[in-house]
Amino acid sequence: MAVFLWPRALKHVSPTRYLWLFPLAAGLSWFSTISILLARWLALGQPRYPGQVNPDVPFISDIAAFTFKPVFVAGCTVAGLSFAGTMFAVHHVRYARAFYGLVDDVAWRQNTSACALVAGLAAAVSLFFLSVFDTVDAHVRHQYLLMGTFGGLGLSAVLTAAVWWDQTWGPAKFAGLRRCLVNTCLMACQVAVGLSFVVLMYSGRYKPAGFLEWTLTYLGSFWLLSFVGYTRFREGIDPQTPSDTERRPLLA
Repeated sequence: MAVFLWPRALKHVSPTRYLWLFPLAAGLSWFSTISILLARWLALGQPRYPGQVNPDVPFISDIAAFTFKPVFVAGCTVAGLSFAGTMFAVHHVRYARAFYGLVDDVAWRQNTSACALVAGLAAAVSLFFLSVFDTVDAHVRHQYLLMGTFGGLGLSAVLTAAVWWDQTWGPAKFAGLRRCLVNTCLMACQVAVGLSFVVLMYSGRYKPAGFLEWTLTYLGSFWLLSFVGYTRFREGIDPQTPSDTERRPLLA
């Protein structure tokens, strides 16, 4: 059971002021990867690739399987590793005493935090293997890995938003986190676009589904970048760990 284990496990992890580099690297690497693929496709005159289902807008996997595949593999590797670090950083700072120090968090949030981290790690691993098996002769494996990637990303996004909801809506203990409401809004947009993409995809409406896939991936890069606000150490503002005197009961 994750309750109370989560803050204890992170208690002895050395605090760092550079955790915000994880979401920065994840967002920039993913944005750069998909932008390179899109620019390459446009530069080639918008060709139609073998096995491409969508006649108008190719899916990312269509371009990556035939054009700049090493770029796609390298980009997914960097993005996956950075995303795993992002999930750790986002949930670490919540309980680290050198950051927000919410060690008295309720049980369900601690459990949810641990589940969000596991889902994020699963998404990172799936993304790496998705890039490796993004070939015409590995269609079935590609579909399973795609579902694993989107499923892990979606689950980690929703669970992370649920954990941090108390700091992004209503009275927040840390004023700096009030600006991170944009992260929750981006998460909600991704869920809506993702569900619409799945519906259109399986109903055979490939053209709008193609546009939605590209929209979803670009939204994901901005969602990753928004985690910088959670993990950026603010000297003299946030965090402010209560002193022993402040923790002492008034009627001791």
